[in-house]
Amino acid sequence: MMANQFQLKKLFSPAEITNMVHNFGFKRMSEEEIDAAIQRAFLDYILAALSEQQNDGEQNKRLYIEAGHHLDKSRKLLAGLPHPAGKMSYRLSKMIDTLNKLIDGRINFASERATRFMEKNLVRRLRDIWHANTSTPFHPNGDNSGRNPRDFLLCCFAAAGHHYPEIIWFNEVDNSIADQLIKSIKR
Repeated sequence: MMANQFQLKKLFSPAEITNMVHNFGFKRMSEEEIDAAIQRAFLDYILAALSEQQNDGEQNKRLYIEAGHHLDKSRKLLAGLPHPAGKMSYRLSKMIDTLNKLIDGRINFASERATRFMEKNLVRRLRDIWHANTSTPFHPNGDNSGRNPRDFLLCCFAAAGHHYPEIIWFNEVDNSIADQLIKSIKR
């Protein structure tokens, strides 16, 4: 039995890859290798993001409400007990607050999602492409040559957002979020 395999839309045209190689001073990999590496970097993230979007929002809201009820029950049992139980009660209270924000739609997903593992993993893969092609350090300021990893990330996210507009996060990443993502990646 054959299974259908998800095919990622081509994120960059050959001319865009050539422009990227020139702008960021990529010298070690061929343009075809860079293009293939970027496609591989985005594949897992896009699959997971599209899968997340297919989940029913009302179903998630019901799960958040139920989880909040159980967390609140646990918080009350631990409240007032000595350390570490008292500290756990406080942490459960913060989790309940976050669930309530999700239920009410009051949470800023652009900043919240910037710390998620999936986003960090995507940035790690893009960092590996950066390191494989340039000696410029992977930190928000780049170097004196004008090459900046933040601009590379934003270029990649803009291309992905263009081809996958349903994944809103790509278009929400700005300089601040890109810097936060770069800083969150351990060297």
